[in-house]
Amino acid sequence: MPDVQEVFRLATNKVKPDPDALERQVRLQRAEVRKSRVRAYVAVAAVLIVLSVAVVAIAHVVRRNDVTPQGTSPTPASLTFETTLSGVTPQNATIVDPRGALTPFGINVPAHPNMPVQAYAPSVSADRSAIAFVDAPRELGYNQIAVMTLEGTAAHFVPTPGIIVDSVAISPDGLRIAFSGSKGGLDDIYVVNADGSDLQQLTTDPATDQYPQWSPDGQTIVFDNAGSRELADPQFSKTAEIFTVPSTGGPVTQLTHDHDYDAAPSFSPNGRSIVDESSQGLSIMRADGSDLRPLETSVGGFTPRFSPDGNTVAFSYFSDRWRPDVQFGGNYGPSSALCLLGTADVRTGRVTRLPNVAMATDLNTPQWIDSRHIFVMRVPAHAPTH
Repeated sequence: MPDVQEVFRLATNKVKPDPDALERQVRLQRAEVRKSRVRAYVAVAAVLIVLSVAVVAIAHVVRRNDVTPQGTSPTPASLTFETTLSGVTPQNATIVDPRGALTPFGINVPAHPNMPVQAYAPSVSADRSAIAFVDAPRELGYNQIAVMTLEGTAAHFVPTPGIIVDSVAISPDGLRIAFSGSKGGLDDIYVVNADGSDLQQLTTDPATDQYPQWSPDGQTIVFDNAGSRELADPQFSKTAEIFTVPSTGGPVTQLTHDHDYDAAPSFSPNGRSIVDESSQGLSIMRADGSDLRPLETSVGGFTPRFSPDGNTVAFSYFSDRWRPDVQFGGNYGPSSALCLLGTADVRTGRVTRLPNVAMATDLNTPQWIDSRHIFVMRVPAHAPTH
């Protein structure tokens, strides 16, 4: 549905329809979702802090040596997934080929559809040993890291107490997880071992850092930073640029320096190139930031990801067919614009639209299982009829 100004223009027929109206509306909707999510998390955090203070006070009286460290909420001994949802559109883990045809699970593809009902933002390791995603434990109510095998077994949380998780990226060998997390009102890049040990904060910039992705050798993490003129939805900030940081910690390097946003970057399989989303569509550059050039400008894509053979980029793009109401971890807000799946040929830029492969958010980035199969968190491409 066009925004109010677009409807007015169409009704009065004084100017041509604005092709950017949907994108502007999507940005506003995503901003409202982010705001509502932050407000909800702040409220949850406030309750947890109050409860934490009470627990600490009681523990201090009973036994001085059993005190929760100041500023940290106690983590329950076990964290469990929600198993049922009502009144929302279900997401289904699906595998499709680059033309959008469904591929049954278990047929030449070692993957299983049993994703938890609130799971979103999946990340499949390059060795196909594991999949990481974001979900909210029933006991905490705010988003944490979750991991399971690609076959659908051993699903469990990797808790990051006091840090609200926004997106995740599992390392090529499946042993570490990079993530963007919010703590104390600041959004930074962190890394943690898949077993929950050795949590490290890699960035400290006051602007939002998000969408981390690993280099093929596991030595570098690429991400975007909203910059000095941050919008409510940071990736659309005019000052958003691409940066890298060593995965073990170290200096941050800025790669892009243009006059509009660059966001959601991803390395090519050989580590020589990086693809990202920008105001012009998809862009591609060398790994050092040089030779930045358009890859696709006809659709306008988001969260691009290279195929393992490096020949194709899968991405999402917005559609106004309908707006499914979906539960994402601990966040339930206004419905967002539908995202459809597309692919672009790296050599020619030729785009293939997959109009029947739909996702409920561009945080559900397409994940390549191999160069012939893409894992997506799918919703209906059209509003269901009753």
